[in-house]
Amino acid sequence: MGEVFLSKLGIISRKIVTTMLTAVVAFEALSGCGYSSVDDYLRDLGILDPAEYDDLDQVAPVQEISTVTFEYDTEEASVAASEEFSVEEQPTLELTLEDPEAEEGEETDQGTHVDDQFSKTYRNIKDSESDEEVRSARKAMGLTESGINALKAEQKGLYAYELLTDAGKTLYVEMLSILRNMGSDVTVSTTSDDAIELVFEYVMADHPEIFYVDGYQYTNYSVDDVITRISFTGNYLYGEDEVKKRQGKINEAVNKCLAGAPSSEDDYYAIKYIYEYLIANTEYDMNAADNQNICSVFINGKSVCNGYAKAAQYLLGKLGIQSTLVTGTVNTKNSVGVRHAWNLVLCNDAFYYLDVTWGDASYQTVSGESADATKLPEVNYDYLNVTTKEINSNHVISDIIEMPVCNSMTDNYYVREDEYFTTAEMGLVGDLFDRRYKDGSSNVTIKCATDGIYDTLFEELITNRRVFECLQGDTSQVSYTTFEDTRTIIFWI
Repeated sequence: MGEVFLSKLGIISRKIVTTMLTAVVAFEALSGCGYSSVDDYLRDLGILDPAEYDDLDQVAPVQEISTVTFEYDTEEASVAASEEFSVEEQPTLELTLEDPEAEEGEETDQGTHVDDQFSKTYRNIKDSESDEEVRSARKAMGLTESGINALKAEQKGLYAYELLTDAGKTLYVEMLSILRNMGSDVTVSTTSDDAIELVFEYVMADHPEIFYVDGYQYTNYSVDDVITRISFTGNYLYGEDEVKKRQGKINEAVNKCLAGAPSSEDDYYAIKYIYEYLIANTEYDMNAADNQNICSVFINGKSVCNGYAKAAQYLLGKLGIQSTLVTGTVNTKNSVGVRHAWNLVLCNDAFYYLDVTWGDASYQTVSGESADATKLPEVNYDYLNVTTKEINSNHVISDIIEMPVCNSMTDNYYVREDEYFTTAEMGLVGDLFDRRYKDGSSNVTIKCATDGIYDTLFEELITNRRVFECLQGDTSQVSYTTFEDTRTIIFWI
């Protein structure tokens, strides 16, 4: 983005050469479009690095044991490019199943669930499990029948969790409890490798507080090439003492943030506050330590998309607002298909998308989306409570977790702040300028509902220079910034 001035005589443009660094999502971004399985996608990206060890510690001649480790590459990929461009040249970015293990009379899920395909691989592990070693390890993790029911009650309402069958939810809480307790080699209630991969993704999407895990491993116990049992272990970044130390620092940062949170019962104000707070207190830095988890934001104040999104989810959860992690790719000015993470958020009973990273001016400048930070607002509100249609203009949502269609505009930032134009009426533009002069704003932002309205206002205000009719004082020049893909025009006053 270059610096552009509009004078009464014409347009003055300064083109600036920029370098772009792209950001990618971290270990959670395991799925992509066009792949038959998560496994295929991981191998294609070079992220999945399984190490198999056969015939280890055999307890019987006919039993085979193999351990598979999943380590996710958290190093940000960078793409360097340089080109001249100016603001006005911005491109458009563009079954009904019953749980087979349910007891008679026990309530079961019905409907289509993402893990229906694994229904035959789930096993119901009772407290009376004959293997003492298995029973003891599970009990140490709180995985008794009563403990599992309590964990399920705790997860109720979490977005990814609710997409699973009841048996899938059992596996979910088993893995969650093991990760929370930093457990290892604990038997879980499936004999499917694919179910392990899927449900791990769902657990991590719902739980940003698990900042100390960057992967997992599991061990298959097989008889005649048939898996009879799987034990699960998290891949832990730090020891227990370090986790407690970091959690203490996180708590301090979170408490400081929440102390200023609005008391309104209107979810919009809380979401807006978190969006603005994270942008004001976080710098986009591809080299930031721990940038795939919330430590980067709350302890170091520097992160990338995964850190921003998980920190937003963590804070919103503290305020009682449901959100989840969304992964996929984005198309920027200089590159296509860059891995990215953002959020799905439930605001006043309607779903919206929230991308804090793209709302931060420091991302716009570091990524090459802007050549001049002085000509960007500190907060870009184009990604605060947007629809599926809007986010799809430059984001591609991965298919690992099914997302709802977000079509409400009720709590979109521009609608709530009365900056959303559904008509190209110049009188309304003049009213907006008057309001911004009165409240001392440094800019006037116009968000257009359609391409037609954007084109008309661009022609009237910029090409025909009618913006000077809206300015106050003796002004012969005004600078502006446009975002064609989001149909936004910013005038600096």
